[in-house]
Amino acid sequence: MDKMDRKEAIKRTAMLMGGVVFAPTMLGVLKGCSPSTGRWRPELFTASQAALVTALSDTIIPATDTKGAADVGVPGFIESMVKDVYSEEQRTSFLDGLERFDEKCREQTGSAFASLDAGAQTEFANTENRLAIENEAEEGPQFFLVFKELTMVGYFRTEEGATRVLRYEDIPGIYQGCIPFEDVGRTWSHNH
Repeated sequence: MDKMDRKEAIKRTAMLMGGVVFAPTMLGVLKGCSPSTGRWRPELFTASQAALVTALSDTIIPATDTKGAADVGVPGFIESMVKDVYSEEQRTSFLDGLERFDEKCREQTGSAFASLDAGAQTEFANTENRLAIENEAEEGPQFFLVFKELTMVGYFRTEEGATRVLRYEDIPGIYQGCIPFEDVGRTWSHNH
């Protein structure tokens, strides 16, 4: 993908997240980091961390009529961002966040997140998302929102995310502010 596609991935994620993209994520994408569909062999993450990253990214963007996050290489993208782009302090914070997330899941459900069924994963992730949004203003960047952002940026950097999930259509024409969703499907935006 060219530089415009990188910027588009950042823009889409910022809009869907309702704010500004975390600076290290932006830096990594602008440097050209993108997912690979080749076999992922974790280098930084432990086996349990890799399983958690895979399960959580797939909970955030599951396979439906399009491929899920894990199918298009997002877990490996997340690891490369944390390993190659994050500062040592940011890396440590992210890894601590992974551990705290899984510990909290074990305390509340009796299982590691990756061991839960899809419904329980979604329920736990939705709760963590809501809490992260509530706490961010007072406490600063929240692990779950950073993780969700990495997942979304990685996904939008793939052909699946850029073309099948949220298409960008460069169509000049009149502005139509209020049209039924069914009429546009998954169109991301129109460039006027």
